[in-house]
Parts: sequence; C-alpha cells; structure tokens
Amino acid sequence: MRNEPGMKHAIMCPQCGAPLAPHKFGRSIVCSYCGATVQLDESSVSAELFHQAFRVWNSPESYQIPSWISIGESHWALDQCIANGDISDVYTGQRARWPTELVILKLLRDRAHTTLFDNEWEVLQVLQRSEAPGSDTFTMLLPQPILHGEITTGVHAGKRVNIFRWTSGFHHTFDEVFRAYPQGIPPRASIWIWRRILEVLSFLHNSRIVHGAVLPSHLLVQENEHGIRLVGYSAAGPIGEKLRAISHGYESFYPKSARPFASLTAQLDLTMSARCIVAILGGNPETGSLPRTVPPRLARLVQQIALTEPSSSVGEDAWSIREELGMIASEVFGSPQFIPIVMPS
Repeated sequence: MRNEPGMKHAIMCPQCGAPLAPHKFGRSIVCSYCGATVQLDESSVSAELFHQAFRVWNSPESYQIPSWISIGESHWALDQCIANGDISDVYTGQRARWPTELVILKLLRDRAHTTLFDNEWEVLQVLQRSEAPGSDTFTMLLPQPILHGEITTGVHAGKRVNIFRWTSGFHHTFDEVFRAYPQGIPPRASIWIWRRILEVLSFLHNSRIVHGAVLPSHLLVQENEHGIRLVGYSAAGPIGEKLRAISHGYESFYPKSARPFASLTAQLDLTMSARCIVAILGGNPETGSLPRTVPPRLARLVQQIALTEPSSSVGEDAWSIREELGMIASEVFGSPQFIPIVMPS
C-alpha cells in the first residue's frame, strides 16, 4: 500500500491483525508479531469512498424497494405473511439489496412472549453446534438461523424478529394436508412421513434437546418429494426441563400428563409425532382411533406410541421406531415406492 495525499492508511497484518510499519521503498514486510511476510499492494482505496459506495449498495432505496425492516445496517424486505403462529407472524422476505437472499422472518406480536420467542433462537443455536451423530446432515434439516434481534427502523420498528434461510419446496403444513385429505392420506405414505419426523427427533434427542411441540402447524411437507421439516422451536429445551408452553387449539395432540406443564422427555415428542400420524391418516389423535383402511400392524404401532404417556418407563427410541416402520413397510406393502403427498394447486 502507498500513501496518497489526503488519504489515511491503517496497514495491519492479515494473519494476526498487528500494525505494520512498511519502509517507503519496500514491497514486502515481515510482521514482527507473528512472522508472516506481507506483500504490499501498489493500489489503495479511500476508506471514505469505500464506505460511501457501501452505503449506496446496501441501501434499499437504491433498488426502489418501497418498505423494509432494518437491524442496524442489515435491511430486509417483507413479502407476504404465510402463517400466524401462537406468538409470531411468519413472512417470506429477502435481503433488501442485490445480490439478495430469500428468507423466512418471524415477527413477535406481543412482548409478553419474548422469553419464548428468544428461546427458539437459543435452542437452534445449540443444535447447530451439536456434535451428535449425523450432525452434518441433520443440522441442515433444521431452520437455519441468520439474524435475531430488535428491528431498529422500518415498518415494524421496535418488534423482535428471527430470520431464517428459506428452503424451497416446503409450502404446506400438516393442517393443510388434513384439509386436502379429510379421509386421510394413503397409509403407505404415512410410513415415509413418520420416518422423516423420527429421524429429526432422533438427532434432537441425541443432542439432549426435546422439541416439545410436534404439532400439525410445525410439520411441513415437501412438495412432490419425500421431505419433512420440523419447525417451531419456542417450547423446546434440554431433556428434563419443564415444557414452556402448550399451543392452544392443539390440546388433543398433547398427552394428558403434559397438561399442565410436565418435564421435557423424548417420549413426549414421540407421542405427539404419533398423534400427528393418527390425524394425517384420518383418525382421532386423542383416542388413537384409526380408519379400517390402515393395516393392523401399522395401526398397532401408531396407537401404541400415540397413547404412551411421557412419564412412562417404556423408553421408546426414535430411531428404533423408525427401523420398525421400515420392517412393517416391507412386510405389509412390499418393495419401496415413491409416494409423494400431492397437494391441490
């Protein structure tokens, strides 16, 4: 780097960050702190001009974006509201600049629920750092956190927001599947659906985390594929802690001993997942009753898990149930087939 009139330079070692004092005739210098050899560039950029260009590039106004929210110098455009959860409103959105990035934004409605809202972010951070078996794969199947905090400026200034990466294909919740298939989905399709849920639950439990709200509104079906996403981690927490909240309107998906709040156990998640399968098969999640079209062996397993209380000493394991489902599928339905859940356009 060379000094130009009217320009100030702070030359630092790129390896350790220590200040460098190059000779005016030198093209390289050895850092006296870490010993790195640093090559000096003949060109330089004015810090003032750089920051000016950055402000223009980073400003939503430069791209004619009509409204946005900001957290410091991070700006986001909200698109459409796609869901209204118990404590937050969920929007699709994108970075308010180019190149952009598609995201999901969750905006807290009432500050009385700040603890729950912030808990989701903290739990997902813990899971992203998990070293449980399969973490490289399963952390990518969880909501991917980008940014969390209070909106400083924009149409929702003062509200808290969690921002996650957008994943293509996951447009429909189990609630929407219920409406599209009021008599229940084909029993064969329920096998892969439950197996995908159990795979994620196995990773959570091996990470010592319980989801605590495996509900139809928190399960997303991948369009034309065999993928499931489990979202909504505000009630999640370490095994043994107390369940933080119950989602009103979904009481029949909680076992009785979880009302009022009980301890977070792996069995709680397993029971709730089985009740979701009962419902998607056209049955009653609270009683475990199923249509006669469900093969008896599959029905027995689903009902057994759906009616097991979290305090039970049965000790069911998510991965072992997944493996048992595979055996049932082979014996009852034969060789595997691709059976996606087709939703109306």
